Amino acid sequence: MTPVKPLTLLLLLAAAVLSAEPVQLRKSGNIVTFEYVTQDEDTITVQVPGKDSVLTYKWDDLDQEWTKKNSPKVWAERELLLKPAKEEAMEKKKKATEPEEDPFAKEATPTDTKSLLRNLSVSMLDGLKGVQITNVDFILKEGEIEEATFWKTFSELKAASKPAPEAKEKAEMADKSDKADKEMADKSEKPEAKKTDKTKATSQKSKNSTTNNNTAKTTQRPEQFKNFEENAKKDYEAEKKSFAAIGYFRLLAEGGVKAKATWAMLRRAPDDRKAVVTMLRKYEAMASELAEKPDAKASRNENLALKKHLQNAAESIEKVNRETLTMELRLSNDCQTLLSHLPK
Repeated sequence: MTPVKPLTLLLLLAAAVLSAEPVQLRKSGNIVTFEYVTQDEDTITVQVPGKDSVLTYKWDDLDQEWTKKNSPKVWAERELLLKPAKEEAMEKKKKATEPEEDPFAKEATPTDTKSLLRNLSVSMLDGLKGVQITNVDFILKEGEIEEATFWKTFSELKAASKPAPEAKEKAEMADKSDKADKEMADKSEKPEAKKTDKTKATSQKSKNSTTNNNTAKTTQRPEQFKNFEENAKKDYEAEKKSFAAIGYFRLLAEGGVKAKATWAMLRRAPDDRKAVVTMLRKYEAMASELAEKPDAKASRNENLALKKHLQNAAESIEKVNRETLTMELRLSNDCQTLLSHLPK
């Protein structure tokens, strides 16, 4: 024998108790008293007293508040019927208001050093905002570099921020285009040839003397540099995110003038510094967790060493700020060390 569900049993008992129960229904302002027969979620069936015919009305057509007030027993049965539907509706509403879990939101924890380094190398390619260029002269002064060197490094930094094969291709293309820019810059900075005619030289000297040397020496800034600056500003405003931690690390690790130019840019890119440090600290914590796992001693030592390298790199990047006066050699060394651990 099939067992009867509690709710069904309760409804059957209620129906038996309510049989011939008087019920007042109100529709279009008119009130009629019936004998109650049965109901479901959408309708109620009643009988006119003293007659055999039964009538069925839609609950939506009736004044339900009137029934609730004047026929509480019938309304109590209705609420029992509607309870499962209400609970289901509330559950659906709750699910609709709760944000759907993003399967990509929860990052898988690396299980070994190899997977950690693989994930780190991917994170190092995340797009960064780059430097906001308001006045190139400030950056040139801070890095103690020429403008031609700055724009060459700027281009190489974007190329180095891509995966290695693509970076190599772009760097080669950048070298070719920048040679022409450098030649143009050098040409613009060459002083005019000295005049050999003694009379003209004497006349020029006299002219300079009478004007008390008030004519300032001017050098025409190449149009190409102006275009570079304008495009860089547009890209920053459009949030192109052409830079990445891997790019900064590659050029800083090279040392020399490229590292100085990269340092000067990173010094004026606080958002990039913050993002890089946050990323390094995250992987530092992961390396620490791996080191504490009960694995082989060699694996523990490897993870502890990696943790230290990540910590050193984070600290070096943190020291790059607007108060820094010179680029520290440690920054370059820490970048070299960490890069040497990444998969090729």
